[in-house]
Amino acid sequence: MYYCIGTIDKYNEESKFYHNFANMIPDKVDVDTLVLAFKIAFQDAERKGENILSFIALVPQYVRKYTSPEFAHEFRKKYNAEVLGLTQEELPDVDYGYTEIEPDVIDISNKDRNEVLAALYNASTPAGMGFAQYNPMPWTKEIASMYFEKFGQPDSDGAIIFKWIMGRPLNCKFINDLVYVARYNNDNECGLAQRAISTCPNLFKNKTL
Repeated sequence: MYYCIGTIDKYNEESKFYHNFANMIPDKVDVDTLVLAFKIAFQDAERKGENILSFIALVPQYVRKYTSPEFAHEFRKKYNAEVLGLTQEELPDVDYGYTEIEPDVIDISNKDRNEVLAALYNASTPAGMGFAQYNPMPWTKEIASMYFEKFGQPDSDGAIIFKWIMGRPLNCKFINDLVYVARYNNDNECGLAQRAISTCPNLFKNKTL
């Protein structure tokens, strides 16, 4: 089994839905079969009059807890497209690198923080009830800059905290030249923040990454 820090740890009525699939993952089914299983389960739930909106977008988080990172990535991509109907594109095929000073703490002194926020926003997908507020329009660094100006006031500890934006779980914290992304990765995909940040160009060519 492979694990990433998770929030779907307590057994309740919503998690019961997911636990019905636990024995199938990851060795007994492939990605296509698992996606199909969820499609059928959602159809059955809707026929029974159950409201699936609150948990339909949490499925990739649950699958991630019981599979390898590679399986989870392929499942999330296919599930988002075929079940959630998201048209989100893959991350740009570039890699400018990133500096991680400790796990899930990234030094962005060599990046434009607006580029970083836009990259994190674009890579994130809606979860839970956030799916109802989802806006598919991608952000540019100019949009991120306006968001920083309007909502990016530091708290008493000097931290700028973003939680949910347009239905997407950002859950990241900017402090000076550092961005903390543990909760972002937990809500989206392990290592996704690092991959997104690595697509942001470097400001100074002589800085070693």
